[in-house]
Amino acid sequence: MTYEIQRKSDFLAGMSLHVMIPEDELDRKALYTIQADKPDFILPFRYISIDGQIELIYQIGTHSKLQYLSGVRSPKEYAELWSGVLCPMLDCGDWFMNPYSFLLSAHHLYWDKNKKSISYVYIPSVRESSGYSALKEMAAEITKLVTVDDADLENKVLRAIMKDFEPNSFLQMLKAYNAASEPVDDEANNMPQAAFMPEQRFEPAGSVAPAAHPISSTQEELPAQDNTGITATKSEGRASGEIIINLPPERIFAKKAKQAQKENDGDAGRKEKEQKKQRVADTLFGKKKDMRLDVAPTPAAVLPPQSAIPEPGSPVLQADMAQMETSDVTQSISEVSGSARFRLVGSILLPPFIDVRIAQGEAFTIGRFDTVVGRQQSDFEFEKKTKAVSRRHAAVERSADGCSIIDLASSAGTYVNGQRIPPNTPFELVYGCRVSFGNAGADYVWEG
Repeated sequence: MTYEIQRKSDFLAGMSLHVMIPEDELDRKALYTIQADKPDFILPFRYISIDGQIELIYQIGTHSKLQYLSGVRSPKEYAELWSGVLCPMLDCGDWFMNPYSFLLSAHHLYWDKNKKSISYVYIPSVRESSGYSALKEMAAEITKLVTVDDADLENKVLRAIMKDFEPNSFLQMLKAYNAASEPVDDEANNMPQAAFMPEQRFEPAGSVAPAAHPISSTQEELPAQDNTGITATKSEGRASGEIIINLPPERIFAKKAKQAQKENDGDAGRKEKEQKKQRVADTLFGKKKDMRLDVAPTPAAVLPPQSAIPEPGSPVLQADMAQMETSDVTQSISEVSGSARFRLVGSILLPPFIDVRIAQGEAFTIGRFDTVVGRQQSDFEFEKKTKAVSRRHAAVERSADGCSIIDLASSAGTYVNGQRIPPNTPFELVYGCRVSFGNAGADYVWEG
């Protein structure tokens, strides 16, 4: 059975979803169990009885749509996401809940920012609100919203969804990725591999590299000075007192790399000094270069023969002028009608425009570049040093009535005309309204 869901916005209470079901269809056993022990994987709700109908009211609060958190994720993050989506359907029986009473739609999946978990809209009705086909469709929608930077894993997920999709076996397939730990960032992991130097055989630190020349088999080992891997041997077959220092290959490579870097820096410094001397010399001896930008000369227009130039006021010239004026006006109107953007009115260090290009039903996310993730997560991202802007700050959503802005429970908040809007609550954007992402100068005017 399909239930109608209505969205209501209150500036103080925030966003809420409302569902009406007949009172005789209420699953009271599941309802009482949920009230006694509220699971984390459903949106909190309350209900009231009105003339034989039960109105279920779901409060969004700090929950953001999964649609606004789309992007590329690591295999471990991707597996954890799927676990958060499918595990509630496997565990809900402990609360006497029916898995097909979840509202199975990717656009109604919510991410709890505080608990770091997926939340569903659960309708406590004896009649199922979804089915197996809705489950597969929801899974396919998730693959479009969230992707993974592992092509092999992505192909496995797509094949599993296209075939007989079964949550238990699907999660078992992802178990290896979910348990995988991130690689340790130490010196050994950062060391170049042998593939970069095929002729160099890397030995473990502390081992003695073979000597370039044959020496006497009788060698006196010197006491170890430290545990850096450096060893020294004294040869009796060479000149008296001569000591051969054997460095581990890793240290040799690092030393060569450091020397090469030093030489490159020296070359760059010398080149910069020469250019500076040349600029000074040119200024002193009257050879100062024109500092204007070098622009390629515009070729002269090829004029038609004198006989081909129409006389002023002639019908041909008037028709051409009318056509040019009409095309210019049409082009300018087309550009204005197709534009939707934020124009900067705050700090001049920020991007002058934020172009919003979305179709009806789509969302455009705005945030700050996350140095921990190291890849783009929002449709538009400020630089990593931008103050008071969260990594996932706000979203613009287009509907049939226009565009709305939603604050994604950001730390510093989103302001419209100086007033902070509630989190996860759509707020209509009107042409010329002032939108501030945080409170540190990211101020823009909406032109859409």
